[in-house]
Parts: sequence; C-alpha cells; structure tokens
Amino acid sequence: MSATAPVLLVPERPTLPRPRRTRSARPAHEPRAARCAAARPAPPARRARPLRLTRRGRLVVTCTAATLLTGAVVAVTGAFTGAAAGVERPPAPVVVTVLPGQTLSQIAGEWAPTEDWREVAVDIVQRNALADMTVRAGQRLTMPSGD
Repeated sequence: MSATAPVLLVPERPTLPRPRRTRSARPAHEPRAARCAAARPAPPARRARPLRLTRRGRLVVTCTAATLLTGAVVAVTGAFTGAAAGVERPPAPVVVTVLPGQTLSQIAGEWAPTEDWREVAVDIVQRNALADMTVRAGQRLTMPSGD
C-alpha cells in the first residue's frame, strides 16, 4: 500500500516594486521635526492606574478637608452673627445745638455732671476746633464721648 502525501499548493504573491523616495517628493518648506512627528503614529492610550494613597497621604487629605470645612463654618456663622457677637461700632457722635443765653460752662456741666466742667469744656473746644470758649446761639457742638 502506497500512500501519497497530500501536496498543498500555495499561490505565489506577485512582488510589487517599492516606491523610491527622492528629495523632490518632500515638501521643501516643512521642517524635518514636523515630518518625523507627522509620520509617527500616536502612542496608544495608557490606562490610568488607580490612585493609591499611603497612610500619610490619607492623613493630609483628611486634615485639609477638615480645615476647609472649619473655615467655611466660621465664615458662614461670622456673617450671620457678626453684629450680635460683640463686634461693637463706635457710638455715633452726639451733636448739641447751643440755645440762646447758654454758655460753654453750662453745656459742659449739663453734659458731664460728675466730671469737672473745665476739663469737659476743654474737650468740647478741642473736638470742635473752636478758637476760644465763646459760643453763640444756634451753633452746633459735637460732644465728647463718655469714656
């Protein structure tokens, strides 16, 4: 018994001539780096590895978040309770109008009855930039605060 091995016939591929590159085929105005970069395909997209935090990194992230949260809470509560939380404004200055027949000593004595009227009168003169202790009816005087 004679067995013959099967023979596979593979068709021949025709060989095509390779195109020849010449200098005249390249554009003259394009720099070499641009030609090389354009000829290279883009690198394949890499899969991003998941972020791994160490113990110290978790501590830093936690402290940063806690600090930001605390700052936000302080800012919000300060905005709502700023006026009521002891932020004092200086009192508005009191202005007195001199009546007919009144003197500066009378005004100073009425304004601060427990203090020496001379010291209060000097404060009134300084606060209002008066030339002397003479006042006239209808004149408006800014009174010193009671500190």
